Amino acid sequence: MALRIDYLAKETGNNLVRNPTLTVATVLTVAVSLALLGASLLIQRGVDHFNTRYKDDVEFIVWMTADAPQENVDAVKGFLDESLVVRSSNYVNHEATFAEFQTYYADQPEVLDLVDPNDLPTSFRVVPEVPDLALIRSLGQEIEALPGVSQVSYAEEYIKQLNDMTNSASRVMIVAAVLSAVASGLLMYNTIRTGLFARRREIEVMRLVGATKWFIRIPFMLEGLLQGLIGAVFSGIAVFGLNKLIASSVSGRENLKLFSSFALDNGQVAVVAVILLLVGAALGSLGAGIAVTRYLDA
Repeated sequence: MALRIDYLAKETGNNLVRNPTLTVATVLTVAVSLALLGASLLIQRGVDHFNTRYKDDVEFIVWMTADAPQENVDAVKGFLDESLVVRSSNYVNHEATFAEFQTYYADQPEVLDLVDPNDLPTSFRVVPEVPDLALIRSLGQEIEALPGVSQVSYAEEYIKQLNDMTNSASRVMIVAAVLSAVASGLLMYNTIRTGLFARRREIEVMRLVGATKWFIRIPFMLEGLLQGLIGAVFSGIAVFGLNKLIASSVSGRENLKLFSSFALDNGQVAVVAVILLLVGAALGSLGAGIAVTRYLDA
């Protein structure tokens, strides 16, 4: 039997509205699972952007004591300038440190009133030639032994910890998305099976008059495909909303500037949305196809 577009549209539409409760439940389950997947993809892309953005940035900071005399500052500067391991260093004086302090505590004026610029330590922002944490630590230990040095903070270690944290969160979301996808597939499988059972007499008549399995199978697979796509659309909207929330949260806030790499542009989010559409379509058509095949082969 030849398939007609009007027949496919009519049968698929009837299948969708025949069990509205199951259809809505399936779409929502697909949407939740794909939203989790989309959030995980956003995190992964944010981590990639973060690493790209900060790979050549400050690798460690040399903090001087607040009362370090100028000769100690000059000694540390000379050490950094002469070191073959250091690519560049930038001295941050009391005024610049206080300006950063004002930015971080802008919403706490009572704290700012208690602090004088000379109370804050100065520092050197250092970029090494080779981003090797072991080498940086060895250099940092030498610097910490110099007079007037308070401590050395390793930005790379902090970035590594942030990467580990975000990667762990991404893995948890992926596991949750996989479990939700399995639940979506099973729910879709049962939805299609219910529709097949409701039309069992009609299907038997179709088979008796020579309808092929594909003639019977395609409307149900289209039903699953549409359920997956509708769920994917909702998940795509959720992903765009999440990205907008992240962007608005970090915009103009200096203390959250480090996380600005996790706010993607619309083109990048659109790529994630397309991936969700493809996964939703595959999930829906595959679940429906398995259900119909098992029913017809029974």
